[in-house]
Amino acid sequence: MKRIALPLSLLIVVLWAVLQPAEILSFSAPFLTMRKALTLLTGALALGLMGFSMLLALRPAWLERSLGGLDKLFKVHKWAGISAVLLVVTHWLLILSPRTLAEWGWIEKIIRPNRPHGAGGESLVGLAKEMGEWSAWIMIVLGIVALLRFVPYGWFRKLHKGFPIAFLIGAFHSVILVPKEILTTPFGMLNVVIALVGSVIAVQSLAGMIGRNRKHSGRVSSVSVTEAGIIDLQVTPSTDWPGHKEGQFALLTLDRKEGPHPFTIASDWKPGAPLRFAIKPLGDYTRTLAGRVKVGDAITVEGPYGRFDFGDVSEEQVWVAGGIGIAPFLARLESLAASGGAQGKVHFFYSVTSAAEATFPVGLEDLCWRAGVDLHLRVDAIDGQFDSGEIGQFVNKARGVWFCGPAGWARILQTALQQNHGLLPGRFHREVFEFR
Repeated sequence: MKRIALPLSLLIVVLWAVLQPAEILSFSAPFLTMRKALTLLTGALALGLMGFSMLLALRPAWLERSLGGLDKLFKVHKWAGISAVLLVVTHWLLILSPRTLAEWGWIEKIIRPNRPHGAGGESLVGLAKEMGEWSAWIMIVLGIVALLRFVPYGWFRKLHKGFPIAFLIGAFHSVILVPKEILTTPFGMLNVVIALVGSVIAVQSLAGMIGRNRKHSGRVSSVSVTEAGIIDLQVTPSTDWPGHKEGQFALLTLDRKEGPHPFTIASDWKPGAPLRFAIKPLGDYTRTLAGRVKVGDAITVEGPYGRFDFGDVSEEQVWVAGGIGIAPFLARLESLAASGGAQGKVHFFYSVTSAAEATFPVGLEDLCWRAGVDLHLRVDAIDGQFDSGEIGQFVNKARGVWFCGPAGWARILQTALQQNHGLLPGRFHREVFEFR
């Protein structure tokens, strides 16, 4: 978020500051003067972060590369949206503050001059003010819903469509209410550019155009449930599928009402071969997936996405997988096995919760042997989870650690490896599958 959002926010602040007298910048101006200036600033910052969030929602390939993958992009999108909501609340409180402070008796009541109805575009200004309040309410309510994890993903996705609507309203509110003498300054023109670009993206989002160029049709070619309860899904994509790299994922849409869901591709890419997905029933959608999908079903495959890049086959590496986090490593193992095996030493730590879960995938030991990878399998219920010391002994010689598994374990392990085994922060690679 710092790479783009921070420079944009600083630019807005600098352009705003150029317009302000010294008493505003020194915070020595009267309350109502300060309030007017800060209302302008918070509104512009809120619009800027909302526009940035809209740009992230567009999922452009260049921005995905810059941020290190779509999973990282969605994380930045989330926090940009939260920051925008907080700024909207601040902006709104500044607008309401004179009325509230006057009711408390802290300042004198403000008497506004009567203007003829419709004179000077007052009707349009009044509409912009009223719509701004609606935009604020929409942003606040949707921001709260986005943070409530118990809200089903299907409902979350539908309600999330309210954000483009809130942006369109907010853009209108901003452009109409910016004073005319400011509108032609660099500060005002930047607001107009953000409003226009963000509005175009908002319309694309509402029209369902986002990701359209990366969507491919396909058919379910195989589906089964393993002894471990994992859904082993294979999808044959259309011939326009561009191929994928090991570690990437795709957004699968089996039900248009439910929308797309991200799943790691658990197979190496071979032209004409199906894509394999290993899906563990963890959420409200995946728990019912096995009973709803069948061979021959049409499916939309969007992607590939992700930057979980394994690097050079000659590098010494440490892999750590927890449960269904084995999926990206399966694709890499297939690739290494097909190409003659890893040239550098690879230490693969695979942790599962139960003996039943250890049965997936079938033939893992043989696949690791053919790929030239040393497998360390641990059943937590019997032997306990791997500790950082067992993994850390290989860190010094390795090019890095590739992790896919529970977020809590990732944070604990990364901290321990950095503090106790000298692992550099940039050498810990992981996917952040938190798309809400």
